[in-house]
Amino acid sequence: MWTGAIVLSLVAAVSSAGSQPQPAACATWQACRDAVEAAITDEAFERALDLAWRAVQKGPKDDPALMFLLARAEARAGRPQDALVMVRRLAERGVRTEALAHPDLERVRDLDAWAEVEPLVARANDGAPGLSPAPVRAPKTASPPAPASAPPEPPPATTKLEAATAASRRTSRGSIPIGNAGLSEDVLRFSTDRFTPAGLAYDAVSRRFVVGDQRGRKLRVVGEGQDHAVDLVRSESAGFYDIRALSIDTRRGDLWVVTSDAAGVEGTVHRIQLVSGRPLQSLPLTSEAGHSIHPVDLAIAESGVVFLLNRDGRIQRVRPGNQTIDTVAALKGIEEASTLALASNDTIAYVADAHGLHRVDLGNGSAAAVVTAAELPLTGLERLRAHRGGFVALQRSPDGERRLLRLELNRTGRAVRAATTYDVRVEVGSPTAFAVSGDEVSIVSGATASAADVDASPAVGPPAELAVRRFRLR
Repeated sequence: MWTGAIVLSLVAAVSSAGSQPQPAACATWQACRDAVEAAITDEAFERALDLAWRAVQKGPKDDPALMFLLARAEARAGRPQDALVMVRRLAERGVRTEALAHPDLERVRDLDAWAEVEPLVARANDGAPGLSPAPVRAPKTASPPAPASAPPEPPPATTKLEAATAASRRTSRGSIPIGNAGLSEDVLRFSTDRFTPAGLAYDAVSRRFVVGDQRGRKLRVVGEGQDHAVDLVRSESAGFYDIRALSIDTRRGDLWVVTSDAAGVEGTVHRIQLVSGRPLQSLPLTSEAGHSIHPVDLAIAESGVVFLLNRDGRIQRVRPGNQTIDTVAALKGIEEASTLALASNDTIAYVADAHGLHRVDLGNGSAAAVVTAAELPLTGLERLRAHRGGFVALQRSPDGERRLLRLELNRTGRAVRAATTYDVRVEVGSPTAFAVSGDEVSIVSGATASAADVDASPAVGPPAELAVRRFRLR
């Protein structure tokens, strides 16, 4: 569970750096590194922490010496828990350190949890087999199985989305099992200034939530057991427009964010290093003839391919290592596309719009409406995420009420075979602040700011209490 948990230390450092009236100045990572030592000698520990964070940001990626320097600064600045996480991460990589005796880490060794970390450090220092240093990366976690897809079937040459939608209405199943279930719930409350949530992701490794601040054009982080959110990365360093959606590539430790301006003229896809908030890649979205830039969702395949959904039904793709974005599907008849989820092997996607839910073959761009029963309309799906061979959805009814819904598809993935509605009242101002991790569904709720509030004034009032509501499905 500790792999990749270095983000705990780095986020705390971000918080400290953000609280300084003037940022510590150093032109190069070497200068930052040297300045840390001087600050520790002068007992200017908060400054040392700020400088150490900057050294990690500017220096070689995942450099062990800089990471250990950051751990020392964290410990001296009164954050021994964060320093412990860093030390453990290095030990798990097989990196030899002075953690067993270094005077800067004395408070770390006083922690109860040190008993678990000490043997790991000793083993790394002894050069135990199988612990040779390796690049830090997110763990390989099992992604939720996606709906099984049938072998590729060549669609009729005349197939169009409008025809498929009409056909689904004519051939709706007469009845499907629809159950109702309660949910256990816990709430993480935190304080922050009011903002408009846009995108929510949960990093199960570090036990932290990443929330997009749409108009503030930055990403915020709040961890379990914490009572306030801190900034992870701002527009000044990443070049964000208004944030539209985000997702974590758990296998590679990257955070992907898609942003665009309100006019639909400019937009960008960003790849961010999750452990540090360092911008790694930025690809501009370009408008095509007759199409504006209005990204609404993104999804990441196990292979690392990133798929983007535009409001007009275009699906675009970013391949790992590529510097270009290509369009894989331009769906006809789509009205106000809202969300995108992947099936398996980068070949099948599911797109929701005003008409319902559609199965999209990413190989040839064809689409067909998912067949459902009359008593289970698939309109109003605001967010859709894969879960245990099916999907979890946030659905909005015509009267504005929202509900959680789990859909199970048949073997071909072309029809709903069963569904479960959950007996819970979902009050949420932003449908994009919705995430699924394992069997947990998370939603941001509370006194968030409306777009009008933020447009009227950059300062939208005193700090407010927000909450991440988490529901366990099983």
